[in-house]
Order: sequence, then C-alpha cells, then structure tokens
Amino acid sequence: MNLNLPAASVPSPKGDEIPFTPNTQLAKVAFGLALLTFFIYLPVIGYTFVNYDDDVFVTYNKMVAPGFTWEGVKWAFTSAEIDYWRPLSWLSHMLDMELFGLVGGMHHLTNLLIHIASSIMLLIALNKLTQSLWRSAIVTALFAWHPLHVESVAWVAERKDVLCGFFWFFTFWAYARYVEKPVGTRYFLVLLGFVLGVMSKPMIVTLPCVLLLLDFWPLRRVNPAQLAFWKNPDWRAECSRLWTVIKEKLPLFAIVLALSLSTITAQREVGTMSENIPLFARMATASVSYVTYLRQTFWPTGLCVLYPLEAHFAPWRWAGAALLCAGITARSLALAHRFPYLPVGCFWFFGTLVPVIGLVQVGEQAHADRYTYLPLVGVFLLLVWLAADLIERRGWLRSRLGNILLVSLILGACAVTTRRQLRYWEDSISLFNRVIEVNPRATTGYNNVAAELMSIGRPAEAIPYLERVLSIAPTHEAYFNLSGACFALGDYSRASVMLSKSVEMTTKARAEHAINEARTFKIPEAKRGRLHYMLATAWATRKEYTQAVAELREALKFEPSDSSVRNDMAVYLAASGNDAEALLCLQESVRLNPTNELAQSNLGGLLARKGRLDEALQHYQVSLKLRPDNPDTRHNYAMALARSNRPLDAKAEFEEVLRRKPDHLPAIQQLTWLLATRPECLDASKALLLAKSLLAIPPTPLTLDAVGAAAAANGDFATAAQLAAQAITMARDAKLNVLEDEIRARLQLYKAGKPFYQAATQPVKK
Repeated sequence: MNLNLPAASVPSPKGDEIPFTPNTQLAKVAFGLALLTFFIYLPVIGYTFVNYDDDVFVTYNKMVAPGFTWEGVKWAFTSAEIDYWRPLSWLSHMLDMELFGLVGGMHHLTNLLIHIASSIMLLIALNKLTQSLWRSAIVTALFAWHPLHVESVAWVAERKDVLCGFFWFFTFWAYARYVEKPVGTRYFLVLLGFVLGVMSKPMIVTLPCVLLLLDFWPLRRVNPAQLAFWKNPDWRAECSRLWTVIKEKLPLFAIVLALSLSTITAQREVGTMSENIPLFARMATASVSYVTYLRQTFWPTGLCVLYPLEAHFAPWRWAGAALLCAGITARSLALAHRFPYLPVGCFWFFGTLVPVIGLVQVGEQAHADRYTYLPLVGVFLLLVWLAADLIERRGWLRSRLGNILLVSLILGACAVTTRRQLRYWEDSISLFNRVIEVNPRATTGYNNVAAELMSIGRPAEAIPYLERVLSIAPTHEAYFNLSGACFALGDYSRASVMLSKSVEMTTKARAEHAINEARTFKIPEAKRGRLHYMLATAWATRKEYTQAVAELREALKFEPSDSSVRNDMAVYLAASGNDAEALLCLQESVRLNPTNELAQSNLGGLLARKGRLDEALQHYQVSLKLRPDNPDTRHNYAMALARSNRPLDAKAEFEEVLRRKPDHLPAIQQLTWLLATRPECLDASKALLLAKSLLAIPPTPLTLDAVGAAAAANGDFATAAQLAAQAITMARDAKLNVLEDEIRARLQLYKAGKPFYQAATQPVKK
C-alpha cells in the first residue's frame, strides 16, 4: 500500500496557475532564465585562458591542441594519463580548437552555453519530477546564478563540470519519464544520459543514489513503510517493492564501481592522489569543508580558485563541524514525515560531495568552488520547497508581491555577486592575485602570477612574487621559476645558483625535467653559452659530472676563450677521474687568463696530486698573490709545502689560514698533526689545545688520529690508544685499508708508552 503523505509534501499548484498551457509557460520561463544567465556571464567572452590546467588540458595538450585528429580521438577514449577517463570532455575541447583555435573567448562561450543548457535541463527535469514550475524555476535560477558556480563556468578546463551537469539533469528528466512508463526504450535514455555523464566527469558516480532519493521524494515510489519493513505485517511485499526500485539501478551501480576503480587507479598513477595524509586528518578536513560549503552557499565571500590544505585544525573546529553536519542530518530525518524533501536535499548535498570531500585526497586543495556545481542543487531544492511550504501553511508573506520581491532580492544578490566574482577570471594575473588576497600563504598563487608575468615579458615584476614563495616554502619549483626570471633579466650568476638549488633538492627524474625545461629559456644567441654554463653547474650539483662536462663543451662553442668555463670543465673532469684532460683544460684556462686565481689554484692542486710539487707551488703562489684571503688555496699550498718536506713553511701557512679563518677545520687538523708529530715543529701543548676543536665536530678516522697523536705527544697514552682504536674501526668500516694499517702501527706505539713522530723524509699525512 502507498503511504498518504501530508499535504505539505504535495507540490502546490498555487502560483503555477496560468492562462496558457504549461508547456508554453515552461518555454517562456526557460527562455527568460537562459537570457538572464547569458547576460550575467557575458563578460567571459572577452576572457583568455589561464595558466592553471587550461594549458595542460587544452592549449599545450599535444592531443587536444591540433583539434580533431584520429590519434587524438583514440587517445580520448583509451587514455587516463592526465587525471581520469573522460572522453566526452576531451572531444568538446578538440571541437573548440578545431573551430576557434586559441581564441580563448570562444572557448569560454562554449562553457557558458553548456551551463545555460544545463540550467534549462534542470528546470525541465525538476518541473517533470515535481509538477511545480515556479519552485523549479527558483531552484534553477539559484543554480545558474550562484557565485559558487562561477568557477565551473568561467574556467575553460572545467568544461567537464558543465557537461557532466547537463547529462546529470538529462538523466533526471529521462528517469522521470521512465517512472511514468517503465519500458525499455525509456530506461535506455536513463542509461544513455548516465553513460554520457560518466564520459564527461567521474563525479557523476553518486547519481544512482540520488535517483533513489528521488524515489522517496518527489516520485513517492519509496515510503517510510518500505524502509521500516520489519514493522509492516506485509513485509515481504514491501521488501519486494523496495527491491524492484533498487534492482533497476543495478546496471548504473555496476558502471559506478568500474568507474570508481579506474579513477582511483588513474589518479594514483598520475601522482595527484595524496596517500601520506592520515585518515583522521582527512576526516577532519572533510567535516570542516562541508561546513565551509554551507557557509559559502549562504554568504559567498572570499571565493577564489584555490584553498590550500591546512596542516591541522583546532579540535573544536573539526568536532564542531562534524556535530553540525550530524545535527542537520538528524533534524532532516526527524521532520521527514512532514517535509520529505528535507532528507532528500540533505543527503543529496552531503552524498554527492563524498567523492571530492577529501576522504580520498586529490590535489593540493582543501575544497573547491567547482565541487559544489551539482551538490548545491540539493540545498536549493530543500530551501525553496521549505520556504514555499512555510509561507503557504503559516501565512508568511501572504502578499504575492512580497514573495516576488523577496525572491527577486535573493536572486539579484546572487547575480550581482556572481558578476563581481566573474571579474577575477579575466586572466591569470587577476585570478591568482585573488588567491593571494584570500590566502596570503598560497604559494601556487605567487608562482602562477609570476609565471604569467614571465610569459608576457615582465620578469622584473615576477621576481618579488617568486621571492615571496621562497620565504613561505622553498621548493624546487620555486627555485626553478626564480632561476628563469633571473635568467630573463640577464642575472646569470643568480640564475645558476637558483637552478642548482632546484635540481639539488629533488629526484633525478625531476632534475632532468627541470634542466630540459631550462633549455627553453629565451636568450640571445650570443649569450647561449651562459645557459649551457648554468646547466653544467646544475648537473654538477647532483654530481652528474659527465653531463656537466657535456654542457660545458657546448658552452665553449659559443665562448671558446672563456677561462672560467675551461676551469670548471677541468674540475668536473678531475672529479670523474679524467686527470689528463683536466690538466690540459687548466693549462689552457691559465694561458687564456693568467689572472684567473681559481684556475691557478686548481692547476696547482692537480699538479700536486700528480707529484709535481715544485710546479704546484708556483701556481699556488700566483693564486695567492691574486687573492691572498682564499683560505682553501692557502691550506692547499701549506699541504704542498709539507709534502715537499718544508714543515716549518707549512706550519706558518697553516697558522696564516687560521689567523684569517679560525674555524677552518682542515687547517686545524693538519696543524695539530704537524705540531704533534714533526720534530721540527713540535709543540705538544699547542697541539692538544687545537685538538679540542676537533673533538667538537663529528669524528672521522683522520681527526681521531690527529687528536690521538696530540694526546700521545703530551704523555696521555691511554687516551691516545682509545682514540686510535676508534679510528681503526671507522677506517675499517670505510674500507680505508692503508690508513687502517698506519693507525694500527701507531696504536702499538701508544700501548708501549711511546708517541709517534714523523720522519723528516716521510710524506705529510693527507
């Protein structure tokens, strides 16, 4: 048996009484809504693409940008490499590219026309379902003009939203017809609308559940008696009727299951799914997001394209949000017998947001305006029917004029706010300056403004935005973008430093991608060598010396007489074990520019490594004349002096290093060793004093060996033996076999109560 619902739940014909046929009035209302919606959104036809997915999805997408091609069509139906499977939205973008090319305003116009079509389809579907034209018209106007829906309409990349919306409402209309006459042809239309919606955007997965809600109200195919079948004596019949309603939707649920699995897989493969966020944190984000959407529905301020995820919420915030959502749901269920549309609207809103509420986190946003495109219809339905019933039953605003004025005020406020919100979508700079205004720590906002400024040739204006990103979150992308801006301004030195930091702090694959991207930096041909020099520095940061040398060979084609390029090439060649070519590079570097103090120092170092100490000392001396305050060069010079059996000269140079830079640890270590082990320089107490500095740093076999020698020189053989034993263990672990044997020999001396002294002809310890 059917439950007799209260009068409040039956759509009232009041206000729908017209002197002409309902179809005529429906057409006029639809035309008026379409015209007003077009006028409200008219500015979009003068807007351009934005650098936030529009480039990835449309303008720079190699499958979409050429328009209709067989390869592109095949890709649309077989690939989910960017986000998920949605061939219909890809085909719509291809059609726009085929017809309009890169004229952004026409792509926006297509979005607008589809949004208008979706709105009209909603009007037709609701009117069919409820037989209440004016209430349906108000819901439709709220849907068409609410500022939360600007993002879906004014963003070319969100074509999938408006397309999905159209087929969602088409499926409603088809379902209403099927309920009138349950035949195969009408069910096929339901299935067709759903499949086309699936091919537009996966968010349609909740539609079969919403159809079940419509079965409760307004279609009244399910009633409370069926849901509480255990209370009904004729429970078998009630269960049978309920199963019939569910069974007809099983094909839709089968599609939902397949689509959900494929979407999750695709999102995980493209790396947009965040799996490192704890479940509890995602639940907290979800509860807060629900309340945020409700607040924005009634008070749509502070809207923008990106609301970044928050690290955590105060307990009162997420707990309060969860309680509010639970309270709304409970109250709607409690009043379901009087106002059956309350639970329908409530579950429509909460349920259709589930795929995007953050329980499965995709992307960097906590929530997004575009996600409300379909869920808000449930809220609008609930509010309009509740308001109309309260007005009719309790006599609120009995005046027809008063009702019209109230509705006009609400819809007018929506239209004005939407028009105001629309202006932020004019271009990327406006869009992301708005993000910065709403969320001052949203690094994506600064990055995208900077990227747009770069693309229109204003790099100097981009740099403050990029520096702000680095002050908030120094990511490898931020360093890379700043590198590009500096390069465009000709600040090659800073550009090189920024690029090196970028590739240093990321994976090898991303580093390669960044370096390949850097190759596209615009630069005059005469300055092309600077780009290769910068790329070589970036490769070297990751110790990829072979690639660094290859870049410098390219740089030499443009700047063959650049002494610095040859010096750096020699360093990378030596680091990769090619000393012979490194030596030739350094000799040529010094020939080209004898005042290149780094080249002179490096040439000295390479000659010293080959045992050509006299030549090495000469080049070190030249380097120090050019730059006396270079502690590393002076340290290396002192090492060469010690190896040349000039310990007193070496001691003087090590002391000079420490006079200029007291915390130069290599010099401290070497001076400690000299003072403790060379009879010509012996000063045991000073050696022990220096050794204390070495104990304050992470130990190495060499530092422990030096401190042990100092302890032994002062007669503390127990400490010396203990330190030597530790040094032997560390040398063994590091597979430094020669050093291990040397320290083991000294350990025997310490155990015998003897210090270690280095013979005059013995080479200095490295």
